[in-house]
Amino acid sequence: MKTGFLKLAVWMLRAVYVPFSALRVKNRITFISRQSDRPSADIRMLSASIKENCPRADCVILARKLEGTNPIGYGLHMLSQMKHLATSRVVVLDGYCIAASVLKHKKETAVIQMWHSLAAIKKFGYQTLDMPAGRSSKIAEIMCMHRNYDCVIAPGERTGRFYCEAFDVEEERLRYFGLPRIDLIRTEDEAFAQEVKAEYGFGDGREIILYAPTFRKGRKVDARPLIKAAEEEGFHIIVKLHPLYDDGSEYVDRKHNTYDWLKVCDRVITDYSAIGIEAALTGKPVYYYIYDIDEYRNEVGLNIDPEKEMPWAAARDTETLREMLRNDYDTDKERAFLEQNISVPVDNCTERLADFLTGFLDRG
Repeated sequence: MKTGFLKLAVWMLRAVYVPFSALRVKNRITFISRQSDRPSADIRMLSASIKENCPRADCVILARKLEGTNPIGYGLHMLSQMKHLATSRVVVLDGYCIAASVLKHKKETAVIQMWHSLAAIKKFGYQTLDMPAGRSSKIAEIMCMHRNYDCVIAPGERTGRFYCEAFDVEEERLRYFGLPRIDLIRTEDEAFAQEVKAEYGFGDGREIILYAPTFRKGRKVDARPLIKAAEEEGFHIIVKLHPLYDDGSEYVDRKHNTYDWLKVCDRVITDYSAIGIEAALTGKPVYYYIYDIDEYRNEVGLNIDPEKEMPWAAARDTETLREMLRNDYDTDKERAFLEQNISVPVDNCTERLADFLTGFLDRG
């Protein structure tokens, strides 16, 4: 029943797209995201750079979450997506976009996947088909999951290999660039950090831990044992949960984003999230609290297994983690791990990627 409905929906989308396909392609770069109702830092930074350095480019941002959105409202939003897919020289995605994948695009339109993560610690996309936390292979085929990409942005060859598997693309489609967030993460802002510390009452000299766990399908993160352990060890702790859920905890911050807290915190604890690699760009200690790693291996799968690749910083229980927090941290090992997964230049990432995107405008 579900597959039949999806086949009909795809057919209807393609029929509706026919009038749009007659529209003229413009010197337009359109960013489409369903990660949030607000453009990501990557999209905002790229758009600003393009507007400043390439006046001939018309930049459009279409950001709207699918989850929790009124179906009629999202349907109207998809009409806007289709119009811009038909009239843009460049379309940049940061996740799966139904319209971009199921519709046939003009030859002069380049569809570029700029994934919303800087690395691929956990498996996703085609790597997880028919796994407990993955997509059905039948539905993926009907919905043309991750099809029509002219190129995929990757931060290095190792991550690129994971992307080839996840997006089911050939290595020839990879283009190696760092995401704009690298510029953001590597830019220190001591005044902002001091302001936030004062705002939260963190000015007593105790170190601040940011706990940023990844999403678990069908399961919530129980942060209480970690919060208790961190406080008993003399740390302040702030929790940033995955945007798809919020457990209502008083320790969960809803005002500042994760990248803001990377400028404020002294240490980071995560699990299977790419925030671990992103945080390593700051040179701050990163730990992996992997209390459910056996379940995660079976339900999702891992490209990078913290227990195997970062045993010196990975803990299954809070007692082991507490011991790690008391001991010296090996920054040399962290740097080597970072360079293994991000091998592109990490300077001027926004400008480099913006130049690459605007380069497509001259090909029409």
